[in-house]
Amino acid sequence: MIQYLLSSLPTEETERFDELCFIDDEFSARLSAVENDLVDRYVNGGLSGENLERFNSYYLASPIRRRKVQTAQAFQTLAGGMVATGQLALASAPSQTADASKKRFPRLTFLPGFFSYSRLLLTSAAVMALAGAGWMVVELSRLRGQVDRAQTRVIALERREKELQELLQEANSATEKELERLRKEKGLVERQLAMERQNAQSQSPGLPVGLGAISFKLPAPIRNSDQVPTISTPPGTGTVVLEAELEPDDYPSYNAVLLTQEGRKFAGWRRNNLKSKAMDGGNILEIVIPASRLKSQAYLLEVTGASRKGVVEGERGYPFRVEKQ
Repeated sequence: MIQYLLSSLPTEETERFDELCFIDDEFSARLSAVENDLVDRYVNGGLSGENLERFNSYYLASPIRRRKVQTAQAFQTLAGGMVATGQLALASAPSQTADASKKRFPRLTFLPGFFSYSRLLLTSAAVMALAGAGWMVVELSRLRGQVDRAQTRVIALERREKELQELLQEANSATEKELERLRKEKGLVERQLAMERQNAQSQSPGLPVGLGAISFKLPAPIRNSDQVPTISTPPGTGTVVLEAELEPDDYPSYNAVLLTQEGRKFAGWRRNNLKSKAMDGGNILEIVIPASRLKSQAYLLEVTGASRKGVVEGERGYPFRVEKQ
């Protein structure tokens, strides 16, 4: 408990003691008694070494605890003064009685019983004064214990508040760092998307073969078909335009993603919110892919429809193979 009062315990133990201060009145009363003894030892010069250093550097750093030490010092001074006054009264009672008897009754020496009775009265008064001082000491001690227990709980609350503030600051700092990382990542993605759009616009899908773009029609997928269309890309090809035939449906928009046919892994190209076009009595989805994204291998163009409520459905796959010349 002394280590807890001097903040020498590990963090987990300190938190456990803080919790006990609120939920266990017996523990709180015992801790208050230990703290009172620690303060009394400090006031009486009974602390030394590391305990004295921790008391001066940590315990007295709290205004509430400084007032507790000041109260203990004042209490010690008051109690000492009361005891000294009572002892002085007892010591001086016989002589004062005798002196008063001589002055007031110098000739009535034949009345010793009267003087004995007066001496008894003064002694009784001194004893009553000591009893009153003792009662005041006990009452002050009780009040001091109540105040100390309340102050101990206040100090525990202040420590818990400080810990929570530190945790909140750490959480805010971590959140700011994560937001900054996401902003940088978002900016990088936006720059890459802008470059791809600029590249796609510079390579018009309507250009004839030999001027940087080729067009290839992907028929509607047929189940259990082993036929895979092949696209040959001659040197100098900048853009491949895939015209995917759509089944009779009416989706407001479509999403397309390029996968490797073996393992269905992402092949580095994806587009969302594509619009269909009417052509040759049906609808097609015109997809522009930079030739640099394609290698000599088999691909699967996966197309899904997006309903007006944003639900993705109607998945279909268009297999094809690329052979670079």
